[in-house]
Amino acid sequence: MKKLLLSIVGLLIVGAIALPLVIKNQVESQIEVNKQSLLKNGMELNIIKEDGYISTTRDYTLKIINGKKFRDYILEKFIQIDPNYKVFIELMQKNTKKNIRIALDGTTFSGTIKNSNLLLFPTKIELSLVKLSAKIMSGLKPNDKVSDNIKLMLNEKKITFFITLDSNQNVSQIIMKDIDEDIKDKGKVVNFKLKGHKLDLDITKSLKGSYTIDTQSVKSDRFEMQTKGINYTFDYLTQFQNDASIHVDSFSVLERKNSFKVGNIDIGTNVKDADNKTLKINVNYKIKDVYFKEKMTAKLDSFVLNLDIFDLDKEGLVSVNEAYSKIALNSTSLTQKDIEALTNGVQKILNSGIKAQINSSISNLIFKKTNLNKIDFKMNMMLNPNTNTLKGFQMIQAVEIDGSVTMNKSDVQELLKLDRSLERFAKLGKKDGDNVVFNYEFKKGSLYLNGNKL
Repeated sequence: MKKLLLSIVGLLIVGAIALPLVIKNQVESQIEVNKQSLLKNGMELNIIKEDGYISTTRDYTLKIINGKKFRDYILEKFIQIDPNYKVFIELMQKNTKKNIRIALDGTTFSGTIKNSNLLLFPTKIELSLVKLSAKIMSGLKPNDKVSDNIKLMLNEKKITFFITLDSNQNVSQIIMKDIDEDIKDKGKVVNFKLKGHKLDLDITKSLKGSYTIDTQSVKSDRFEMQTKGINYTFDYLTQFQNDASIHVDSFSVLERKNSFKVGNIDIGTNVKDADNKTLKINVNYKIKDVYFKEKMTAKLDSFVLNLDIFDLDKEGLVSVNEAYSKIALNSTSLTQKDIEALTNGVQKILNSGIKAQINSSISNLIFKKTNLNKIDFKMNMMLNPNTNTLKGFQMIQAVEIDGSVTMNKSDVQELLKLDRSLERFAKLGKKDGDNVVFNYEFKKGSLYLNGNKL
């Protein structure tokens, strides 16, 4: 029994000693596979130095040797995430065909790869930009302020990313090194700041994660633009099943005499595949504490908008996205076929029927000595499945809209001060305590306000 125990202990010790070597060999094999894959896609990976047995640190360089292949490799990833990017990407490839290699060939990164050879701990990668393309580097002039600033940033590895890979070698986190730089040129100083730049990812079931920036600013003696507290969260399963939201603590643009400030910004979107044919989409906005000053001063405590769209035809939406992308990105050579594709996509969406609801409000809007306390806006829109066309206003006849506008009595008087022609509409309002309610309805091409045809 004693010999058996000694044998088992001996095997465990041998296994413990051999395990790092086994894992290290596996990592090296995987690196070699990755090297071949990168080379195929326009990048050259070289391991410069390797140290460690229990844990290993490898110094490396990564160089773009074919900018076209590298570009296509990156863009293909976007198509895999969302096929709607395809048209946009094809046009981007076409428009960058001539100069892409000049812009990218020779761009070089360096850094370290650290991994444990005992257990499946996360792999840590440090990635720093050390050279721009060969063409750009050769164009940097000696004793030139801009060139000197660029060279200094590259030499000091100011643009550095810290990447974490999970046990499955998927990227789980990217943190960018904080940047706080003064760029000097012709006696002027511009400060550029980027702090708390981080991306967290989880691709276990869907593409889920969060993207945060603590502070982002550009500042000179005459101008300052600053954004604080950006937090973007997303859960992306497919182009038809996803959820995202963005929060911004504050945004400001300041000049000597002009300024624009926003307190909080919240934007959310949600897309659901209702029945494999139609989509339900929700979009909501919340903006607080807006201040604007130029020739006039304007203030707004809050603006809220919630939009729900139901029964949106999936095929029609894809067609519209593709056609719009072509038109927007290739507007100099539009064809009748492009315009027809967009029109047909819109036609299909409308003929399939669609519903929408809007709830919106503004609070304490001040401009031109006008003060509006609170205005609530509601709208329901419905277009039943039909065979109408966009020509001859047939579609307008099929649209049904109803809703209401509610405001304080004092707000009505404030609006009349701005435009006395609104008085005939104000007389149709229904009093409800301190408020005035305007119920509106649009049907068969006619508009009604509190039952009165306009």
